Amino acid sequence: MDATEPVETSAEPATDFLRTLSREEANLRNIRKAIRAVERHTENEPSSKIYKIKQEIARIEKILKQTQLVDFVEEDVEQRMQPVKSRMPDWEEQAQKSFGQRLEDALKEVDFELSGHYPLLKTMFYTLEVTLEADSVIIWYGPQQERLDACKPVPDVAAKKLAASHKKITGRGLDYETFLSNLYAAYKTTARNSEKKIGESLPVSDVLLEYALLVQSKKFRTNPVKSSYREYGRVFFSYDLYQLKERTVDGHELSLVTATRAYTRRRSGFLWVPSNERGDGTYISHIRFREV
Repeated sequence: MDATEPVETSAEPATDFLRTLSREEANLRNIRKAIRAVERHTENEPSSKIYKIKQEIARIEKILKQTQLVDFVEEDVEQRMQPVKSRMPDWEEQAQKSFGQRLEDALKEVDFELSGHYPLLKTMFYTLEVTLEADSVIIWYGPQQERLDACKPVPDVAAKKLAASHKKITGRGLDYETFLSNLYAAYKTTARNSEKKIGESLPVSDVLLEYALLVQSKKFRTNPVKSSYREYGRVFFSYDLYQLKERTVDGHELSLVTATRAYTRRRSGFLWVPSNERGDGTYISHIRFREV
């Protein structure tokens, strides 16, 4: 063989090496970027940036698990992050207290009083599930029964969304004599469809379905399209049952049957109904009208 002839070798080792270098360069660049972000967030009011700090630390830890340069960078990164991690519990506590106070002030502006403890704060028959780490507030009707709305953890925004939901639920101007009459009609239809007798207990979800259909407009009955449908769901039904004072119609009295454990396993098997504006309530599974 000619001494000047090049020896054929596989290009794969060199290619793999270059790919590894490129990947590690990206890892180091991303670690440096995340460290700078943590340092920036901790310079001023770190308790207000808990979510972002945690996000950057998680990003660093994920990269450290992927990199092949662990021995080279891990010790230095850990030294930089350990003081931040040690302060996180204090910052989280400060963040919770600060948000709770600001939310309480914002709710007072729209005539709500706040109670409860983070992460579940309560006002009237509503629950605000606050998760600062996930950067969210979920507004529930009842003890996390029916989701009404969600937003970023901005007190003014959360308060306005709660007020809007409350107005939608309570400001419908419902005539409760008509409500009771329609409810009895829906109950009778449900009994007939299920071959039951008047006076027997019927599933609350079945009666709700018949009631929701019964109160639709003539326009919807003529052409049942979404744009003509009058919204009436579980929250409205729950609140209307709570508000109902007179419970006797056409010689029959309304009874709400408390749900046993067997009926609370599935959402469709029960309905939460408030008993006062403090947020207490009862789970019901069936409705019946008994003759009096």
